[in-house]
Amino acid sequence: MVTAKPLLSYPQLRQLIAHFPPVEDPMVAALTTQSGWQLLQENPAPDPSETAAIAKHLRQHYPANLVASLQTQWKLREKAQEKMGSSQARNCLFTRDGLEQATRRIVARQRAKRFAAAGVTSLIDLGCGIGADSLELARICPDFRAVDQSPAAATCAAINLADQPGAQVLCTSAEHLVAQKTLPALFVDPARRAATGRVLSPAAWSPPFGTVLEWGKRAPYLAVKIAPGIDLANLPAGYHAQWVSVAGDLVECALYSPGLAPEGPGRSALIIEGGGVTQFRCASARNPGDSHVQVPQAASLGHYLFDPDPAIIRAGILPDICDRLEAAPVSSAIAYLTGNTLPTGDDAPALHCYQIVENLPLKTKVISSYLRSRQATRLDVLKRGVALDIAAWRKRVMPKKQRDWTPRTVTVALTRVSGAHRCLVLEGAAKPQDDSPALLADCPFRPR
Repeated sequence: MVTAKPLLSYPQLRQLIAHFPPVEDPMVAALTTQSGWQLLQENPAPDPSETAAIAKHLRQHYPANLVASLQTQWKLREKAQEKMGSSQARNCLFTRDGLEQATRRIVARQRAKRFAAAGVTSLIDLGCGIGADSLELARICPDFRAVDQSPAAATCAAINLADQPGAQVLCTSAEHLVAQKTLPALFVDPARRAATGRVLSPAAWSPPFGTVLEWGKRAPYLAVKIAPGIDLANLPAGYHAQWVSVAGDLVECALYSPGLAPEGPGRSALIIEGGGVTQFRCASARNPGDSHVQVPQAASLGHYLFDPDPAIIRAGILPDICDRLEAAPVSSAIAYLTGNTLPTGDDAPALHCYQIVENLPLKTKVISSYLRSRQATRLDVLKRGVALDIAAWRKRVMPKKQRDWTPRTVTVALTRVSGAHRCLVLEGAAKPQDDSPALLADCPFRPR
């Protein structure tokens, strides 16, 4: 049974944010007026099929811009269910950017467990955003402060944390708060986006990565959420870096000081899939910044193609997987593996496995002829190490469906095998990928 979050009255809301600067987000500003807050409390998250009719009715009694803000919040709450669960999402206030950058609830819980295991009782979340991590951290820490310099983000966090008795939300800069000589435990999520887009240099994050590490020298515990694609050379010795994936998507990397990392310094991958959580440790990394160990390419293709989880790739754990499975990359600098042994036990979540049924040259006529012989009506494409517009390529190779053909899906991997461009026909449950530079940008073994 889900317990509803107690309703926050408007006077209570105003008391929470009384010392905050004016909110810069028009939607948050509208919904935290008396009429806006009343509307949101009365209509927290209607069924999507009913929102248009409800909004039409409300526009007869309220300003159009207020109803539009309410509709936007409904959409954000619906979208937030995937990250935070339906009961939590319907009770939280979001901004678009805040939801986009919010940590998934299941990931935030794993981080909170580290602080709880360390016995942390006093903690500051610097750069809390809308409070996704704070919601889990506040539950395990009796003295908790969440901080963000954005009035809109801080307002959302204050509302979202209102039922946590030990939590306090401040709208100020992190630098102002950490001026004291000694600090409590810190969780820091530096801003990695600017008006012009993503900020790649850790020195240009806000606060800068180097500054955060200096704060760590005055704090008993430090956790930092960092970009998954960070250059390993930027990672400090003595810390533990963990890359996290959820359902096959790489969602974050976090850096933990020694007191929060019982596994010791180095690197690991945390794979969350279908409710299961599996951690893989990189055997070769004594520090997070140690270089990846390269594995020689396979002498020949095995029976299977293995597509490693992106967290496994980023954490540099491919050599360990290869050792245990007697597998190897299909080609130098390519993160697809091949071998004759399927993973079992704890190794199973690390790889998506396919049986190789054909090894074709990457030539349009050859592949088109093959697909026609298979009477293929759908083509799922995996790609790594090949520069192709998949949508255009699919149109060129797919045969024209005949009336007597039954639906049949063919799965292929376009890649390099021993340096040559090949099309591997696969059997197994594939996860199609969009044609995007991110497919290779997320892979440290990408071709140069």
